[in-house]
Amino acid sequence: MLRTRLLTATAAIALFGAGSVFAQDATAPAAPPTRSAPATVPDEAVAPPQAATPAAANTVIDVLASNGQFTTLLAALEAAQLTDTLKTQPAISIFAPTDAAFAALSEEDRTRLMDPANVNELRQLLLYHVVVADVNSSQIEGTKGGVETAARTQVQLDGTGSAIKVDEATVTTADIEASNGAIFAIDRVLNPADSQVAAGDADEDAAAAVDDTTTEAPPADAAMDEATPPTDETMTGDDMDNDPATTDGETTPPPVDGQTDAPVSTPQS
Repeated sequence: MLRTRLLTATAAIALFGAGSVFAQDATAPAAPPTRSAPATVPDEAVAPPQAATPAAANTVIDVLASNGQFTTLLAALEAAQLTDTLKTQPAISIFAPTDAAFAALSEEDRTRLMDPANVNELRQLLLYHVVVADVNSSQIEGTKGGVETAARTQVQLDGTGSAIKVDEATVTTADIEASNGAIFAIDRVLNPADSQVAAGDADEDAAAAVDDTTTEAPPADAAMDEATPPTDETMTGDDMDNDPATTDGETTPPPVDGQTDAPVSTPQS
């Protein structure tokens, strides 16, 4: 399974779960600092200030910015407060919709997603484009299956055709390398509600239901019994009452060959 090779659900939950990445816990008041008498330190013992460690260059965010065709995606990531998170994660892959892919959305959808009141919807949508693993196209080619995303839902990766598909989107450029992962440019904005993993499960369930439903022909003896009219030996009382060949419970014998039902005259003496 692709999911087994690429990531675990535990990793996705640890990195993006419960919104803890985006907010500081301000519920507990900070303890007052403990004051103590300043110690006398010789001037020659004071260490010079250390320069801050520079942030890693060429992260997925940096590469998206330098590419030039992901400006709408970058604005959406910033609005969803995901920019810094994606910069600092050590191994992620982004299926990145191009500006043209976002332009294909309706104006109503773009306005709704970028509305600050809908930030949670935007965040879930964008996290559906993120896999918590450094994915290479060689891992996808020739395979098809669901992969867990940072939104805790599965997206379908399909490498069995001439181009890699991500749900209904097509990868236009694969394996764009970054210092903390990879980028796959796609031509369509993904939507968790349209996951092809769920659609595939429904198709399999329908096929299984058809396979389990079989039509059995009735036994030959039963079919013969239904096709054969009842005889005198098997006729019930009701059948005999309705049979024109019976009168008052007595059975009239069939005519002999050469004879008719006309009355026989008696000669006069």
